[in-house]
Amino acid sequence: MRRLVLASLLVIGAGLGVGCGLISSDVAEIKFNLPPRMYSFNSASFNVPAGLSQEIPCGAPPVMDCCNPTPPLPAPDCSATPITCEQNENGLDVCMAQATISQSQMMNLGQEVQQLSGLTGLVSISIKRISYQVTANTLDVDVPDVILYLAPSGVMDPNDPSAKKFGTLPAIPAMTSISGDVILEPNSAQVLESFTSNIQSPFMFIAATTLKVSHSPAGAIDMTITGQLAASP
Repeated sequence: MRRLVLASLLVIGAGLGVGCGLISSDVAEIKFNLPPRMYSFNSASFNVPAGLSQEIPCGAPPVMDCCNPTPPLPAPDCSATPITCEQNENGLDVCMAQATISQSQMMNLGQEVQQLSGLTGLVSISIKRISYQVTANTLDVDVPDVILYLAPSGVMDPNDPSAKKFGTLPAIPAMTSISGDVILEPNSAQVLESFTSNIQSPFMFIAATTLKVSHSPAGAIDMTITGQLAASP
């Protein structure tokens, strides 16, 4: 009888331990590294008009309007690359070209992460940390904030309605190599979960930024996105 009472108390105690949070929920988590994704922005693909080989003052003759300079100056194709008259870092009005750059990478956690290969059905993925590293940077202009998006498989345009903002890499000074944590969106956990509830379904990881340059830039920048996630059934 005494043994029966002792066994019952042990069972009750174990139940209370779980209910009161004495047994960590981390036991059921599978922590894993986010498969790295590399992005390279090369100035050769920025589509900056050839006429912007150097800074062009604007707002006064002969260039009142950057898209319609006084002849015989050539008129750039502003439909392909928007060009506006704006102040540079020295406070001078110059013609600025706006170049939007984006790259997309497919990700499939079920196939790329060994720890998840045996999981099927619905899985909950949580974020521990998302980080970035600039591995090489010869670009001679600053890179504004780089925005990360998640999107359904096959979507490569960050402006697609189905692409969801996930996080931001802070602006990167010219010709510097830095690293740090991605600034995640307040709803980043929900965004990630919407694309990873089925662990075997691929999705897109998109990086995008918009440069404003007063001359044709040179060089390239290489970035790697990494991090740590956790899966629980």
